[in-house]
Amino acid sequence: MVRLTFEGYSDGKIADRLKSTPGAVRNRRTRFRTFVYQAAREHRIRIPEQLHTSVRSSRHNPRGAK
Repeated sequence: MVRLTFEGYSDGKIADRLKSTPGAVRNRRTRFRTFVYQAAREHRIRIPEQLHTSVRSSRHNPRGAK
């Protein structure tokens, strides 16, 4: 699933190839991402800067702020 994601396949195409559902693919991707970032927080792995995803937190960008 991770390899197919990096190759650019959509959730639907990955689900077809794995004989699964798009929702299951999204769930697995979320669980994998959570596992990887937890390992990084615990300094068990290092994620290279260019692979970081940009996530906008509501703490840093309150609703209504521009």
